[in-house]
Amino acid sequence: MTDAPRHGRYENLALSEAEHFLEHGWLKVPNTIEPEYITSWMSDLWVRLGFDPEDKSTWTSEYYHMPHHRQVRAELVAPRAWGKIVDICGGEQRIDPERERWIGDNFIINFGTQERAQSDPTDDVPLHDKEGFHCDNDWYRMFLDSSSTALTLVYCFTDIPPRGGGTILCEDGIEGVVKHLYDHPEGLDPPHELEDLCTHVKTCKRFTTVEAKKGDVFILHGLLPHSNNYNYLHYARVITNPHVNLREPYNLNRPDGDYSLLEQVILRNLGRDSIPEFKPTRERKFWYSRNITFKLNRVEGELERMIAAAKARGLGPKDVDSLYLRGEEAVEEFKRTNGLLLPVNEATGLHTEQHPA
Repeated sequence: MTDAPRHGRYENLALSEAEHFLEHGWLKVPNTIEPEYITSWMSDLWVRLGFDPEDKSTWTSEYYHMPHHRQVRAELVAPRAWGKIVDICGGEQRIDPERERWIGDNFIINFGTQERAQSDPTDDVPLHDKEGFHCDNDWYRMFLDSSSTALTLVYCFTDIPPRGGGTILCEDGIEGVVKHLYDHPEGLDPPHELEDLCTHVKTCKRFTTVEAKKGDVFILHGLLPHSNNYNYLHYARVITNPHVNLREPYNLNRPDGDYSLLEQVILRNLGRDSIPEFKPTRERKFWYSRNITFKLNRVEGELERMIAAAKARGLGPKDVDSLYLRGEEAVEEFKRTNGLLLPVNEATGLHTEQHPA
């Protein structure tokens, strides 16, 4: 069984960081987002929302998912985090060079509510009782060796203090996830076949709540169950939630034992050194992202507000920084790099309404 990471094979990870990822399924990289992106992308947040930052009565949604207007290569947005991501994945050659290789301003905001802000901390919902634990996947048939969401990332664009809506991580939940996937070699199609993937979390014991400073990045194994959390402070907690996709499925039977940290986490939680017998029994399938539709539906309204704000400053549409105003080629590139040229799964359709984050 894989108990410890191989020593000396990482260029950007300290051995202690590799050990932490293997043990806990996540890693925090402090102060790694380049300040220019925080400043520029957050500068028109409230314009895009149409909310007044000084009047919380205008905050009409507890959670709010925003669409992209800009995207920049991941290694430019948070270079130190990217270096550690490369080591965790086993080298940049294993990472898909296109899909989700860009980080954007598709913010997820947890506003909380006045009611929660007035509640007694002793009444906070216990972490294991929080609803909504899941592993991110709305676009592919999921097998034990699937690497299409190899890593789930949390980019923090605001501070996240205690009780401030930080994502809940279930560290000992990985074991139940990988065992469930091992027992289902036919694979699981989102969303309905994934509903039982994290039901075991209610019996888990090891939970961590994300607490962060603006500029921090959290790197989560793609099979680490996590959930949104309540924001009891009633402020705008702003994150993005991109992913890292690999070129090929995980290899859980490497004769030379040269497993990536991602593969080691799976093997460790199954108590195995290798899994030569595992073979998917259905074909791999990939679809249009089911949850992006309701975000794209917000583009038109955001653009109207951005253009109006520019006009109020004596500027025009050409001064608005949005990929949707850069011509058809920019829009097509965005679609290509975010899986929006894939077919829709007609059996499940698209998710057209806001969901918690």
